[in-house]
Amino acid sequence: MDLIKVNRNKCVKCGLCVADCPACILDMGENGPECNVDRGCMSCGHCVAICPTGAMDNKYTPREEMTPVPPSIISEQQAYDFLRSRRSVRLFKPQPPKQEDVLKLLDICRYAPTAGNSQSMYFTVISNPDTLAAIRRTTADWMAEEVEKETVNKRYFKAVLHTFHEKKVDIIGRNAPMLIFVSTRRLNVTGVSNSEQCLAYAELFAPAIGLGTTIAGFIQACGIAGYKPLLDLVGIPPKQKLVGCMMVGYPRVKYKLMPERQHLKCEFRE
Repeated sequence: MDLIKVNRNKCVKCGLCVADCPACILDMGENGPECNVDRGCMSCGHCVAICPTGAMDNKYTPREEMTPVPPSIISEQQAYDFLRSRRSVRLFKPQPPKQEDVLKLLDICRYAPTAGNSQSMYFTVISNPDTLAAIRRTTADWMAEEVEKETVNKRYFKAVLHTFHEKKVDIIGRNAPMLIFVSTRRLNVTGVSNSEQCLAYAELFAPAIGLGTTIAGFIQACGIAGYKPLLDLVGIPPKQKLVGCMMVGYPRVKYKLMPERQHLKCEFRE
């Protein structure tokens, strides 16, 4: 097998690569780590990244393409405050974000965890005002159909539609100048959870480049439900399914305080 290469002069047979391999395809041989089932490799790079002597290399995750982990540069309190200060932005400036900023935002999503390191997230960015308006109307149509079917969300959707149609308040798309849709292969059973983690990375990174975000929950729910008119508007291929949607734009507001949340609910059991 040519999956891994081991520098026998550097390898100390510590076994860390074998123990940390999530696919369990490495074994410790007489001369060091060995792999006899390379088709199971998840391309996570753990075996290379964990090696304390730099002896390990993997053809799917070459050492030469890796970046050293920097020393910690933020304190526990700084990390805590950073996470607490994230806000869902629903008031945007009218101009859509620059493409260079959007690419920065989505690039960080590549490093979000996905089940089995499957990755396979596809992003569709829409900023055309007419298309955005059509997406909001189509989502409202879906909600109206759900009300007619008397689904469990009937009462909630009726209130949303009243705000959208009667009060003329865009509670569905929040007048966001851009929507980012996430899709994946139709057979990917963990697509929604993978999308959630990718978008969480984007939401945390967004303020660093001057962007505001929030999950477009109604539009996302419509897409996950497989509502064909919406899928056609976004242009989701038949072999893919929509699994996420996020509003993006330059914030029109800046929050000065970090609101408190409900108390921690936790129980330790033996």
